[in-house]
Amino acid sequence: MILKNKAQSGLGHRGRPQSKDTETAFGKNPTSKFASSVMWALLVVVPLAVLLFMGARYWEHQKLDGDPPPMAKEYEKTAPPVAWHGLQPEQIADKYLAATTQEERLRWVRQPAAVAESMERYYRDGPGASEKVADLQKMPPGSTDDQVFERFAVTMTDGSKRLLCVPFDESGGGVDFKSYARQCSDPWSAVLDGTVAKASEMRVFLQRGNYYNHEFADERQWLCLIATSPELENPIHLYARRDNPDLALFLKNPPNQPQRYTIALENPGQGHRNRQWQLTRVITAGWVTP
Repeated sequence: MILKNKAQSGLGHRGRPQSKDTETAFGKNPTSKFASSVMWALLVVVPLAVLLFMGARYWEHQKLDGDPPPMAKEYEKTAPPVAWHGLQPEQIADKYLAATTQEERLRWVRQPAAVAESMERYYRDGPGASEKVADLQKMPPGSTDDQVFERFAVTMTDGSKRLLCVPFDESGGGVDFKSYARQCSDPWSAVLDGTVAKASEMRVFLQRGNYYNHEFADERQWLCLIATSPELENPIHLYARRDNPDLALFLKNPPNQPQRYTIALENPGQGHRNRQWQLTRVITAGWVTP
């Protein structure tokens, strides 16, 4: 059983002491009280406004500090009660995380034949070769139109986090390895350098953006989204065509805060040079595909 553990700055301001000697307080030229107030207001308000503007632009277009919140809410319905048979989800999660060989892990995953090859690479050459689990915490269950699943927050010894999901199955269920590994159809390096023109299954956090430029300058035609991932050093911009019937449901309520989605994207010409791609499909809300 995995051990269970629990895991502002402010800007002070000291008012400048008032002085009857305005020459001492503000320089050699006498200044009226009203002019002094205006001067101090300009000295404080203008730089603050500039800093706030620059900070907002930096956040939007450069880099989001730290990983996206791994426990961000997803567009999921409240999970209905289900009757699990055999081992409970917590036991399945524990046994999967405690496994040390490929054979052992395959016993506790969903669709083992489909993920066997990618799971072997993950634990041999990928993050799984060095990651060590420090903590496992149960989250509220989730559901979509297609399935119900239990969710767990897995914290590694280096502080990084992963989402572990156990979709319900009448025979008992198993760990969804693709969502756990944040598996994508194509490596992000190939997407970023333009080698891949179309990527059919990418797991990201999405939230609304406000950057319309280059091929996507027309806000009436496109909806801007910011996509992030722990695998991406910096965010990228995705653009959903507003008249795309396949995105109609998503476009009714795009997320204002980072939320998990499994998507397909396409590189329009040289869009990758500006870190811009077209969002062509939303496969599902969350990272557990049907």
